Amino acid sequence: MKEIAERKRTEVEESKEKSKFQLFVEQNQKAINIGALGIIVLVILVFVVRYFVSKSEEEKERKASVAISRILPFIENAEYEMALKGDKTRKVRGEEIIGLVDIVKKYKGVPQSYVAAVYAGNCYLQLEKYKDAIEYFKIALDSKSAIVLEGASAGLGVCYENMKNYNEAAKYYEMASNYALPIGIKDRYLYFQALCLEKVGDKKKAEKLFRTIIGNNQSEFVGLAKAGLIRLGTIIE
Repeated sequence: MKEIAERKRTEVEESKEKSKFQLFVEQNQKAINIGALGIIVLVILVFVVRYFVSKSEEEKERKASVAISRILPFIENAEYEMALKGDKTRKVRGEEIIGLVDIVKKYKGVPQSYVAAVYAGNCYLQLEKYKDAIEYFKIALDSKSAIVLEGASAGLGVCYENMKNYNEAAKYYEMASNYALPIGIKDRYLYFQALCLEKVGDKKKAEKLFRTIIGNNQSEFVGLAKAGLIRLGTIIE
């Protein structure tokens, strides 16, 4: 009974944290470039890191959270190589600043390691090293956190799209949409999924997704979806 109560408490806490993230995104959707999914990954993870730092009880989890927090300034300043490798010339409280790659290895299996993996994937994505990015995003798919899974799936979609593997990109955009709760964010992933399907000639599925977005009528992607239907030569009802 105690374990069940603890699990329910944890689920409620994560739900509250995700609600904060959803509210932030909904309030700032117009400021987010529709093609900058890498930025979305970062926004998601800022909330994830705060959540884990606040709830960590075990020493290993606490250390992993602290290690990630020390890397955030590098990411915010677009110093992606430094974020990945760390800065051994500087010390904080007598400890070296280790990079995301080492955090993933050192704390393998700890929830925060999957957060670090998505951060690492995003850094490689920004450096246009798509194969490396895919490796780390896929590590993050072992996470149990829906927020981390959303970020990892979205990142994989971006990687495969940039590599022109549109079938794989569509698959991961669909996965990301399944983890996204706000309709506006879900529509974002559905739209990119539809674009990828359109590029591989699957017009029937693309049309269905465009119509789903239009039917939701809750995001800035409605107009883009209508334009998609026009491209496909179908009637907008």
